[in-house]
Amino acid sequence: MDPTFAFGLIIAVSLAGAIAIMVVLARWARRGGKGAVISGALLSLFAPDPELEKNIRLAEEARQEQHEEDEEGQGRE
Repeated sequence: MDPTFAFGLIIAVSLAGAIAIMVVLARWARRGGKGAVISGALLSLFAPDPELEKNIRLAEEARQEQHEEDEEGQGRE
């Protein structure tokens, strides 16, 4: 079996499994299962936070600008 095909198959099966889990959790939550809500809250801990990534990028840019200003200040002296 071709390694790229096997890798693609693993990704496809994983994606299908994740979708199946989400469908089961959605049905469970609609019936009022507290366990589904708790499971969803726990799973959301692993989801990436786009605001956090944006804040990290802004902090890095500000740090770079400060570093450049410090270098310019030292060059004048």
